[in-house]
Parts: sequence; structure tokens; C-alpha cells
Amino acid sequence: MQKKTSMLLLTLLLPIFFIFSLFAPSLSNSATISYYFDINNSGIVGGPWGMITLTENGLYQVDFIVDPFDSAFSTTSNFGLQNFGFNESTTDGSRLSIINLPSGWSKLYGEDNLGGYGPYGKFDLETDRTGGSRQDPLRFSVIVNPLYPFTIDISTFTTELSTEGYLFAGHIAGFTAAGSPETSAKFSTTGHPVTTVPEPATMFLLGSGLIGLAGF
Repeated sequence: MQKKTSMLLLTLLLPIFFIFSLFAPSLSNSATISYYFDINNSGIVGGPWGMITLTENGLYQVDFIVDPFDSAFSTTSNFGLQNFGFNESTTDGSRLSIINLPSGWSKLYGEDNLGGYGPYGKFDLETDRTGGSRQDPLRFSVIVNPLYPFTIDISTFTTELSTEGYLFAGHIAGFTAAGSPETSAKFSTTGHPVTTVPEPATMFLLGSGLIGLAGF
């Protein structure tokens, strides 16, 4: 009786494991990581002053949310982010496209050449407000044409540093802050992730364990 029960359980679990195996490539690319804007160039105290979140969306797209924290400032009606710089580690960054930008925003690319971020150096990629309002939050996605021979993930944008050793930098404006006369400032991150959500590949381990248990 015990042998029949084990065989039945194994028979039920095998199709599940097969389905997981089929979809492994697409499921594995869905991790999320976040960083705080926790340093600034204007002596503003307190913080953190915002959060940068990256989420993998398949093999060729990473979604960004850059969220200035309203609660960290006394804000005005035009409060928000007005540009954002970051780096990439592909073989050819010119083949990356930035999509879903708000109206009046544009993408710039220049390997280690995009400045305007004070002590945080120069960056490879930038989203810049050329018109319209500041964004709170700013949302966009970076994609690569699937015809090109490389894929992207979170590590594409979290391994290479700016010329001064920083991952990201942004210009937030339209606020007043305690202890500072500034109404805008450049912000960056010390580089320590706030949160990391692992890939769903963990589910494969669970499935394999269940099948092994049934076999035992």
C-alpha cells in the first residue's frame, strides 16, 4: 500500500516538474533589487531621500522605478526627479534602448561621458527632462533587441560604477530641506542594496525535493 501511494505521488509530481523545466528560462529572470538615495552633495541631513528599484522582465528588459521620497522634504508643486544617470556593462551600450519614458524625457548615451552629477562622476546612460514636469516617481525600461547576441539582467546595471565610483545619481528639485538653503541637489547611493527578491528558481529546488521525497 505504501509503495502504491509513493508511486501515485511521484506520478502526480512529475508533470509539475516537467512544466517548471519548460518555463525555466523565462521564470529565472524576474529578480528585483532596490537601493536608497542615501547621500547628497548639499549637506542635507536626514534621509534616505529616495529609492531606485530594478526588476528583471524577461531576458531582454529591466524595469526601473526612481522614486524621490516626498516625506523626506518639504515639497513644492513641481517637486520631483529631473534627470537620472546610471551605468551598464554590456559589450555595446549603444544597442540599449530606453522605453516608456514620460513625455518630454529623452535618453542619452555616452560611455563614461555623461556628467552633471557633481561629485558622483560621469555615467554611461541618462534619462533627462527636456520638457514637461519633473517626475515623482520616474518609471522607464531598458531593453535590448533580441536579435543582438546578448541579454540583460539586474547585474547589467549594478556592477559597473561611474568615473567616481557610484552606481546611480539623480537630480531632485522643488523642495526645501531642514538645515539647507538648497531647493535642489544631486543624490546618489552608497551602493548597498536595500532589498533583494531572489529568482523563482528556488521553486525548482522545492519541486525536486518533493519528487525525491516521493521516490524515497
